[in-house]
Amino acid sequence: MKYKKPVRLSDPMSDFSQEELAGILSKQDAELDWRDFDCLFQGKLPAGTYEEVRYYIPLACSYIENQADACGFLEHFSVWIEDNCERLKEDDLIAPVVSAFHNLFRKATSSFLLEENGDHCLYPSGCNSVESLLEALFRLSPSIPAFSPDTLFSELKDPLSFVHAEWIVYISTEMDLLSPEWIRSVLSASDYQKALGVLNENIDVIMNDETLYAFWGKRI
Repeated sequence: MKYKKPVRLSDPMSDFSQEELAGILSKQDAELDWRDFDCLFQGKLPAGTYEEVRYYIPLACSYIENQADACGFLEHFSVWIEDNCERLKEDDLIAPVVSAFHNLFRKATSSFLLEENGDHCLYPSGCNSVESLLEALFRLSPSIPAFSPDTLFSELKDPLSFVHAEWIVYISTEMDLLSPEWIRSVLSASDYQKALGVLNENIDVIMNDETLYAFWGKRI
């Protein structure tokens, strides 16, 4: 580990109790969960100074790559990254975060498996992670070009598989919290039509799968 684990978290904005801070510090690295990272990198109200919490950046990256609930702290983490981008660049810590985000995206979009939510609506497994990640990239890319989502969408589009066609159509039509203007800036109309064409080419697969048909039957 390049940086030493802090012996204290100074809570610069006085946003945490001493018990909360001590609880994070007392944990072994492998015991940290998304709530701990959410506190450490809580946007403009982090648990410590930059020097104190940078030890946890590689750990946060590893968590993003390997834990399904990592989306729980991506919003605060992206705000913290934006506020500390110059320091992160100086410490060569931008690339590891970008890599973690990309690996999360690849993992989340490697399959398109539908599951029901509490309202009996069908959603692809992993859509929360994808949505949280894309929102973070949308926030970060104007000030830090390395976080541009273009690369991620290129990974989906070339070569375009049936699974990735499903994700492209889902992202462009179903993720209402993302700006339509932003989606169009990284996902052209021709890309969408190409994805729709791949779905049409696989109409037999969809028609013979009851769950897929319930999800896509009215769209193609």
